[in-house]
Amino acid sequence: MLPLEAIELDAFRRRHENDTFWCGLLLGGCGLQLTTKLYTDRVCHFAHHPGPDGHPHVCGQRARGVTSADHLYVKSAAAAWLADHGEQASFEYTRPDGAPLGSVVDVRWRHGALRVHLDQAVTPA
Repeated sequence: MLPLEAIELDAFRRRHENDTFWCGLLLGGCGLQLTTKLYTDRVCHFAHHPGPDGHPHVCGQRARGVTSADHLYVKSAAAAWLADHGEQASFEYTRPDGAPLGSVVDVRWRHGALRVHLDQAVTPA
């Protein structure tokens, strides 16, 4: 995960110098490559490379806040927790009543299941 503080970004860049990052299609993004942006007056974040004309790339992703990828963090944390307990999980991003993708994450494993609600507009089941 990209550190939010500027003081930690250089270490992140060194640790991931051979990695690439891409705009997530599951988040409604465009799938193009991203870069890291260093800020000292706000949160560091991923950003699109400028277009060939030098202007900012226009992406369809509407969620831009720190919490815009919560469903992916839930998946990662749940997978790691279950793996520590010898379980392998499957994940589904369900869309009850046409809710936006990522509003609900269904986690299933051999001995159980869990539904994680991330959008207060979706009534808990």
